[in-house]
Amino acid sequence: MISPRRVSLTAAGLALCLAGSAGAQTILVNTAADDVDFGGLQRVSDLPGPDGKISLTEAGLASDNTPGVQTIGFNVPQSEWTYQWLYPGRAVLNPFGGFRVFDTAILDGTTQTAFTGDTHPNGGEVMIWSQLYLINNVGGAVRGLANSSISVSGGSGNVIQGNSDCGIEIFDGADGNWVGGTAPGQGNIGNGYVKLVSTSNNVVVGNTLQRVRVLGNGPFQPPTVNNRIGGPTLAERNKITGYGSMNSQGFPGGMAVEIGQATGTVIENNWIGLSADGLSQGHPYCTTGVQLWIDSNYSTLIRGNRIAGIHALSMPPHSSGSYYGTGIVINGNGSGVTIVGNKIGLNANDQPVLGCVVGISTVNDFNGQVQNVVIGGTAPGEGNEIAGQDREGIVVSNGYSGVRISGNSIHDNGTLGIELIDSGFLWGVSPNDPLDADGGANGLQNFPVLQQASGTASTLRAVGTLESSPLSNFAIEVFASPQCDASGFGEGRMFVGSTAVSTDGIGVAAFDVTFNASVPAGWSLTSTARNTFDGSTSEFSACVPISGTAVAIYCVAKTNSQGCVPQIASSGSLALGDAVPFVISAQQVLNGKVGMFLYGKSGRAAVPFQGGTLCIQSPIKRTPQQNSGGTPPPVLNCSGVYTFNFDVWFAGGFDGGLSLGTAVNGQFWSRDGASSFGAGLTDAIEFAVTP
Repeated sequence: MISPRRVSLTAAGLALCLAGSAGAQTILVNTAADDVDFGGLQRVSDLPGPDGKISLTEAGLASDNTPGVQTIGFNVPQSEWTYQWLYPGRAVLNPFGGFRVFDTAILDGTTQTAFTGDTHPNGGEVMIWSQLYLINNVGGAVRGLANSSISVSGGSGNVIQGNSDCGIEIFDGADGNWVGGTAPGQGNIGNGYVKLVSTSNNVVVGNTLQRVRVLGNGPFQPPTVNNRIGGPTLAERNKITGYGSMNSQGFPGGMAVEIGQATGTVIENNWIGLSADGLSQGHPYCTTGVQLWIDSNYSTLIRGNRIAGIHALSMPPHSSGSYYGTGIVINGNGSGVTIVGNKIGLNANDQPVLGCVVGISTVNDFNGQVQNVVIGGTAPGEGNEIAGQDREGIVVSNGYSGVRISGNSIHDNGTLGIELIDSGFLWGVSPNDPLDADGGANGLQNFPVLQQASGTASTLRAVGTLESSPLSNFAIEVFASPQCDASGFGEGRMFVGSTAVSTDGIGVAAFDVTFNASVPAGWSLTSTARNTFDGSTSEFSACVPISGTAVAIYCVAKTNSQGCVPQIASSGSLALGDAVPFVISAQQVLNGKVGMFLYGKSGRAAVPFQGGTLCIQSPIKRTPQQNSGGTPPPVLNCSGVYTFNFDVWFAGGFDGGLSLGTAVNGQFWSRDGASSFGAGLTDAIEFAVTP
């Protein structure tokens, strides 16, 4: 017989723990004990049992047995919180054999936070010690948990959001789920992971994790197709810091992103291998940023990611002082890997100070090699920037052919920018051979031989030859760099452009091409050759210095009312960010007069204007007015000076149309009341925006 007091507690428990209609109730777990003492049909209406409390197991049974979608919330009193020495500030629940819900439910750990406050500032306040399984849920959700293992099997359309330090596994055909989200607080955070196995059409966005795995499970399991990790917007970015361990022999090993037996996987706009702020290394034992391996990966897109800090140091007893780490590893077999728009080796400030050992590497596999590998491209945003690695920028193993390498910025790496390994497994510059008959990576495609490089403020000319397979078509790509690589076969910091050539019957093609591009004085030119039939791309050619100047003074100034001829000039470095900024000046102008710098981006002109010559094509941009200074009034002479700091103007974003490579033409205009039209004009300057 139940005592009157027990009846009173039960009524209070019902009022506290059940809310909502029969089709959408909320069940509040209010004990950490794993007791089941309620009877009847074990539905929501049968809660609580004689003890007046609702355990997590009871909540799961009631949810499964009651029609509709129930929300399981948590109001566990802190007096029942155990394991505080291990998980302080969290209510630890440990249902025997794990916790399972077979009918769609929503588990909401944020209700515990609302009940007891933010007792765990680094994450949620509820931990389910044993495994949590959502089985055949359609449209279920798990949010606000900490340090829990969350498994989703079967079903579809579930949402896993706002959890901390959780392992999240989706498998067995559970398709179309969302892990994380783009709104504040929806991302899962901490040192957790996401594993997708035999599941398709899942989206993983806005999380901070250690690693992500996208895997098939053999021919007799559901496929792994069209999963997306990240996305094109900032809010969709995952920060995947990396995972690894040190074995007993002192060798590190681990991956940040792993892809195997999957089709249509998209890895986009994530930070991989870095700390959450993007300024330091993530996990010290992680040796691979993104790895394609096992077998049969098809149509994989790796786009717009920042991959850096993959740089693990080996330790005693059997290894010490060696670094291991590759940004992207292509292994296994299959077809279709596209790597575009990534930054490899650069921190969040675009500094090449978090390099891997190797940027991108292909690996031979006994089952065959991956076909149709594309690294970069010439369309806007397709080129990768690969900089700051200990050794090579890109390594192509000798079993691979048709690896297309195009339009990338490859610079500041320790050895070759592109390394093609020959059939004898030798590394280093692969010399050209007659008729390009040798074998190895990409058939050891011969590189061009540059004979001359010259530049003006707005053009760059490259002259050379390619000797390769006869009667074949090739694309010659030209790159500029501040200096040659130490090997003499320079890397390519800035993609200049490409030209098409065809070899004759003895395998020779000459080229003499002028590009509408500009590079700073003192830079060097290098090039690659790509067979347009299969995409096989060469190593970089030997580099040659660029002759000529990148700044030109032209046009005729208007003589001012004092008989002086204003003169435009420049000083400093055209390369943005150098210690000495690029400053444009005008001298021999009237003192104490208002003037401004005018410029355009459409080339030179010679048009009569205000009694002088307008030297720049429209449209014209006007900069803020300034005073020429010089001798104080009432004296009038030509002691005035105008200056314009172009680096400050560019960095301030005052002209969104300025970008690297833009050619600029400009001149100073000033007031001159005693001259025709009351205006003065200098001669003009032509230069280009350079990195």
